[in-house]
Amino acid sequence: MIIRKYTKEDINKIVSLEEESLGHSLGYDFLESYLSNMMAYIYVIDDNNDIIGYVSTVFDGEIIEILNFCISPKRRRCHLGETLLNHVFSELKEYGAKSSFLEVRDDNVAAISLYSKLGYKKINVRKQYYSDGCDAQVLQLIF
Repeated sequence: MIIRKYTKEDINKIVSLEEESLGHSLGYDFLESYLSNMMAYIYVIDDNNDIIGYVSTVFDGEIIEILNFCISPKRRRCHLGETLLNHVFSELKEYGAKSSFLEVRDDNVAAISLYSKLGYKKINVRKQYYSDGCDAQVLQLIF
């Protein structure tokens, strides 16, 4: 198992993983366009050519914004998410990252628990942020 930056060959697997895990995807075109985006840092967990985890981020030199993050439902509760995020934080801190933020569904207790464990704090709530009317918690981590 390795953590690495994604490639064009990974995109179909990432889209499938997002749809399976999140019920939606950023989409093939978005992920393909981000291959040339200098602010995009997108990583996968590759287990023998099977993408079992993924995180898409935008990094402006100081702030890491997490766009999408998921672990295969079959591989959850094995600390893979924590490992993936810590890898990203470690790498981007070397380039000057000072903080990270994200939105998470208010009803996603498992994700909120993971983010809390990593040190994220709730800084805001976005009412009816998601298409189904669910609120989003805005979380921030200061390094």
